[in-house]
Amino acid sequence: MSTNPKELNPLEASKTMIEKSKRSTDRTLRALNLDMEQENTLVQDTPNGRLQKVLKIWRGIKPVFAVIGSLPLIPSTWRGAIVVFTQALDALTAIGGDITAEFKAGKDLAEQE
Repeated sequence: MSTNPKELNPLEASKTMIEKSKRSTDRTLRALNLDMEQENTLVQDTPNGRLQKVLKIWRGIKPVFAVIGSLPLIPSTWRGAIVVFTQALDALTAIGGDITAEFKAGKDLAEQE
């Protein structure tokens, strides 16, 4: 039996791809879970804090989306949507620090007065 994904049917190729990335992806997800357990849930979230939390979670689950977005078992239109979603969140991650530096809660309300 071949282990070359191009020589396998979509189901077997998908299983092979998942198996190859499982260990490193699981390690990343475990680290994310530990990190999220240590979050201070007693402090009220600000919009900036929520954005940073979403970006942190995205960095942790991105490997899962990378695998799903490359599985031949998934219809190509779905894979394309996953890739576009991944690119959009990566772009947001790249400017996340800039957004948080510019954000000031209530700034728009103060400007209206």
